Amino acid sequence: MARPLARLLTGFFIFALLLVVAALAFTLIQPPPASSPLPSPNGYDDIIRASGMLADKTSDFATLSEPALRALMEKNADALKLARTGLSRACQAPLDFSHPNTSYYTNLSKCKALAQGFAAEGRLLELENRPADAADSYLTAIRLGIATSQGGLLIDSLVGIAIEAIGTVRLEKLVPSLDAKQCLQAVALLESCDSQREPMTAVLARERVWSRRVYGGLRYYAGRLTAFKTLRQMERGIVARVNAQQTRERVLLIHLASRAYELDKGERPKTLSALVPGYLKAIPQDPTTGTALASP
Repeated sequence: MARPLARLLTGFFIFALLLVVAALAFTLIQPPPASSPLPSPNGYDDIIRASGMLADKTSDFATLSEPALRALMEKNADALKLARTGLSRACQAPLDFSHPNTSYYTNLSKCKALAQGFAAEGRLLELENRPADAADSYLTAIRLGIATSQGGLLIDSLVGIAIEAIGTVRLEKLVPSLDAKQCLQAVALLESCDSQREPMTAVLARERVWSRRVYGGLRYYAGRLTAFKTLRQMERGIVARVNAQQTRERVLLIHLASRAYELDKGERPKTLSALVPGYLKAIPQDPTTGTALASP
């Protein structure tokens, strides 16, 4: 009994070793593709510069008084203006194949602070009874999350959805204060943002190319072989979190369109199909299942 088991284990070890050697040989023969060229000018550069210009901490915006918010916005007006300039341009995160690179992670943290700056701006506009302008600030935070994750890695996607959530949670609460026209303007911007979102299949493929180039063929493939289950679970977890944020924004789309419909027609829509094409371009889909989301 022991001898057949030993032969089986030896065979598995040899097979695994051959797999790693073959993968390394393939890597040497077929090097990883180069990263796609960056846009010029790259709006991502403006966003990073803007995040470095933030004068004061923005994370406490939800608890600040109106005068304190106004002072905060005056100090950060130039930073937010530059960030909006960046968002008006094509954005792509530059991949750095040196590892570790602490400035890369520092930039991601600063981008989140920038999103909090837009949320602070929106809260101040709400206090000034300017809901349409506040909605634009929250939508800008959502755009920021999508733009800064374009062309990036899994960590960029994670930070990106955290940034999007900053704008989403504030906009969700603002919906009852918007009129029909303002709701439709928000719908149009959210639909545009959704269409620009990069598929997670592309992000996962780029992550693996990046890992091969950073860690080297043999180390990369050996690592994937020995920790395959853990890596797959990590990837699935990140994809699930991205899908959850995308679903939340698509539900927000439905709420905005439904409110516009109700304000125009005097009643709630009975089905989502009633919102198409006057209030929605199409019925939003569940990104996990690919099926239409449920009626409001």
